[in-house]
Amino acid sequence: MRSTWPYRPELDLIVVSPAGDAVAYCQGWYDEANGIGEFEPVGTHPEHRRLGLARAVCTAVLHAFADAGGHRATLCCRGDAAYPVPKQLYESMGFTAFTRTHTYITKTEAES
Repeated sequence: MRSTWPYRPELDLIVVSPAGDAVAYCQGWYDEANGIGEFEPVGTHPEHRRLGLARAVCTAVLHAFADAGGHRATLCCRGDAAYPVPKQLYESMGFTAFTRTHTYITKTEAES
């Protein structure tokens, strides 16, 4: 993944606990030609959730996008009723839903 465009190590951020454990992360992908960044993946260890760590690391990546000249950020998360936490996080940061992607599979794929 590190050899894949547009990977930039300065946009691959983690939150480390006082004990030295990685407890939250956000990897940013920035397209400098279009000035658009994307978060993927983002996560927080279950024992460290609800502390604002994902928000903090995502905010740091947003600042890095802006410092690089970015003017827009996007993300792709489920955010549906069965998986509401990402939607709550991103909406609390000011993101709004723009579009939804629906994936269709064949009956054969569904049966496997």
